[in-house]
Amino acid sequence: MDRVHASDETKHVISNARNRMERPFDVSDASLEADTEGINFLIAGYQRYRCPYVWLRTDHTSLVQLRPDEALDCDAPVELNTVNCWRNYDIRPWDVIVEIVCYALDPWPENPFALDYAYFEKLTVEERVVATGAMLEFLRRAYLRRYFCSEILLEDIKRLQHQHFHCLNALREYQQSTVFRETVSNI
Repeated sequence: MDRVHASDETKHVISNARNRMERPFDVSDASLEADTEGINFLIAGYQRYRCPYVWLRTDHTSLVQLRPDEALDCDAPVELNTVNCWRNYDIRPWDVIVEIVCYALDPWPENPFALDYAYFEKLTVEERVVATGAMLEFLRRAYLRRYFCSEILLEDIKRLQHQHFHCLNALREYQQSTVFRETVSNI
């Protein structure tokens, strides 16, 4: 921690976050194939090919049109328009995500970028400020792409901005309090 060039407040936040980190989700093939409820895709980018590829990692024959004598080839990437157009057009990773979500769900969702606001409520104020700020930037970029859900994205942006600035003000007020200063001075 001493090698990090950050303020004492930032070091305090980082050390608290480390204590609460959870283990990452198991993405091994065996784990994904065992999941019979969800639809799992693997998205990978290789510099050599200069575009992403997408694989269906669970055996969902309802998504793939197969002839009776055909078997599902898990090693073959899924054919997606966004991947096919990657080299020739201004395609972004979230364009691929939208196509995957719409490919996997019938009917299409109103908003493939739908947010789980309850997730943000579970975070500490410090984490919430960072997470909502990052999500706002992502939603801004998605909104500028003019997807079919742009109006819904704009409403999400407004709601999340309100939450972001509310948390930012709460964090600022806490950092100006004597409780915070006493906590930092004891580190």
